[in-house]
Amino acid sequence: MSIPRKPKAKTGAIRLVSSTAVLLFAASALLFASGNSSSAKRPNRGSVNFGASSSPGVSIPPALQSFTTVFADVAEKVVPTVVSVVPTKIDTVVFGNNPFYQFFNDPFFGGNPFEDFFGGRQRRGPSPQQQPQRQERRRQGLGSGVIVSRDGYILTNSHVVEGADEVEVRTSDGRSFAADIVGQDSLTDVAVLKIRDKVNNLPVAFLGDSDKLRPGDWAVAVGNPFSLTSSVTMGIVSALDRTTGAQGGGAATYQNFIQTDAAINPGNSGGALVNIKGELIGINTMIYTQSGGNMGIGFAIPINMARRIMEDLIYDGKVSRGWLGVSIQELDQTTRDAFGLSPDTRGVLIGDVFKDQPGDKAGIRRGDVVTSINGKATETLNQLRNSVAAIHPGKTVPVEILRNGKKMTVQVKLTARDESAANVPAGGTSGDQQAPQPTDGEFLGMKAGPLTKELRDQLNLPATMQGVVVTEVARGSQAAQEGLRVNDIILEMNRKPVAAMKDFTQIARGVKPGDSLLLLVQREGSTFFRAVKVRK
Repeated sequence: MSIPRKPKAKTGAIRLVSSTAVLLFAASALLFASGNSSSAKRPNRGSVNFGASSSPGVSIPPALQSFTTVFADVAEKVVPTVVSVVPTKIDTVVFGNNPFYQFFNDPFFGGNPFEDFFGGRQRRGPSPQQQPQRQERRRQGLGSGVIVSRDGYILTNSHVVEGADEVEVRTSDGRSFAADIVGQDSLTDVAVLKIRDKVNNLPVAFLGDSDKLRPGDWAVAVGNPFSLTSSVTMGIVSALDRTTGAQGGGAATYQNFIQTDAAINPGNSGGALVNIKGELIGINTMIYTQSGGNMGIGFAIPINMARRIMEDLIYDGKVSRGWLGVSIQELDQTTRDAFGLSPDTRGVLIGDVFKDQPGDKAGIRRGDVVTSINGKATETLNQLRNSVAAIHPGKTVPVEILRNGKKMTVQVKLTARDESAANVPAGGTSGDQQAPQPTDGEFLGMKAGPLTKELRDQLNLPATMQGVVVTEVARGSQAAQEGLRVNDIILEMNRKPVAAMKDFTQIARGVKPGDSLLLLVQREGSTFFRAVKVRK
């Protein structure tokens, strides 16, 4: 019986592959050894010259020599005055009637339920009377603050410490202090803290004058973005007198922000914005972002505003603001034309004056244009609102106005805001908002009608009021685009009284396309002017 032999070709192939693998492995080992051999010759230490042998030789003009270190000098002085503010909110949660308790006897799964099956512990029966479980939860935030007195007063943002049960302050040199909230003002987003310990040697920021700022001035932001403490960024003042829709916006808040492109990020809130002299000019408060980080648009509360609020909170425990008792409007070009004012006239238009309030007592009238108050120009609604609010009640101040093109100055004694007087409409309150039946008198795409007894009762208007009522506003018409509404009362047209429909019709017929028309309108008890450029 013969035994079959293995094919020789296969044996040769196996040997060939094996030999090739050995050769490749040996070659790799040789290459590796040659690249990493400790016996390879190395240069003597110090024999290699790294970098160019000379400076690039960029010439710095003598006038800029001192500027090369200015930001480092600013940071050296300002960083110690900026602290980390760590607010903590404490919630106590009570757990009861937990369905897992009767199986595991541990509402938080402190034990291992598999031990019941594998003998790691003895299974206990359900508890007949389960005791409520209490757990304290601590949630921490992070912001910044600025030391403004050697004994531990700190300026920060109201939103940084809002709702905090505890506040910790950490200085740049590593010290930590507990702090109390002295007061908060949500309308300006300013808060004041006070270190509990007795201290008298803290580094203090120098408070500058934010009224002297100009767009283009250097600005340096210091704070703790993303917990990166004592971070310094540089930019310029991009704009002044900014308002935003945040924090309620509008008349509900007092905003006069400094806009800067110095990088401000989450955690910078409450930190310092200083000028190139290291003077505190603002308290960083918010950013405009679509990504959650810096986009080159940050906002700071001017230090003059923050200081005034801070002093009220420290000395009085509350913020007191002046009240003029008027309704105000922007003065746009169409309104200037309708009033016969020059194009360069700047100011704020008085749309209404509340009876027996400071403006009324001082002789301010509807249609006056306020150009300044207490020596400060008022070119925008925001400037006038903030200027009045910055004056303490009881103080008498000069108010410059334009009346029929003539300059006048009246002395006004401001008071605290009288909410009841401010909310009581000058001509009664509006009632049912059901639209009255339309009548003749179409103009600018709206129809007007007489104030009948039924309409007066429906709109709760006094019998002495004269005017015409808007009964219909066509969609897409010029009246609609100018914001006129059904039930608006037209009191004047081009400064002439509209006592009845004949006055409305006569004045409307005299208006030509391209003319400026000034309407005095009452809506829900308050009056305002509406300037219209009649379409051609």
